Amino acid sequence: MSVPAIAITNLRFAWPGSPDLLAIDEFKLAAAESLFLAGASGSGKSTLLGLIAGITPANTGEISVLGEHMDPARAARRDAIRASQLGVIFQLFNLVPYLTPLENVLLPLRFSPERASRLRDAGLCPHQEAHRLLDVLGLDGDGLDRASTALSVGQQQRVAAARALLGRPGLVIADEPTSALDHDTRDAFLSLLTTECQASGAALLFVSHDRSLAARFDRSVELDVINKAGGSR
Repeated sequence: MSVPAIAITNLRFAWPGSPDLLAIDEFKLAAAESLFLAGASGSGKSTLLGLIAGITPANTGEISVLGEHMDPARAARRDAIRASQLGVIFQLFNLVPYLTPLENVLLPLRFSPERASRLRDAGLCPHQEAHRLLDVLGLDGDGLDRASTALSVGQQQRVAAARALLGRPGLVIADEPTSALDHDTRDAFLSLLTTECQASGAALLFVSHDRSLAARFDRSVELDVINKAGGSR
């Protein structure tokens, strides 16, 4: 049996001075599975993604990503796992504003030799793969030589997606990445994102409050169903 992309047991998390925001007894995402995680604004979706990605340490419980324990006491280890194994599409994209789109896409390779090695092992040139991802996501050379801040919101979102996918990470997590897109652009982006994850064998955890998107994924889960925390969220 393959190692799950995500395995969570007995997770508890609260911000200082606040009641539990998340209390998840068990949650799993299988390798190469695509999952739609729904929840209302303020329900803890982004916080959960931050915990899975190792950006925020859990208060109690265990989170494993691709078989690696995201140890709350070892921030540097969590950072290394995120850099080598995860592709993260942040809600606000988190592009480096003074870098070009191509430079932003290639940025993960500076922090993770493993990502570059996976490309080489697959016979792929990093620059060519970065161009290919930008091309399939609809940025076929237009504006690739200017600062990312000069791009439209939709273009910045696609650059963030290409950056997350470069280097064949085993897990891609996306935090409301389509919230600023119109209907047609959103549908095209989702099709490309899921196709690229399937092609590389990456698991995909997609978080949104828009439940109309759920049918595009292998499985959907409501955060309120797995989250046992009570009170205001």
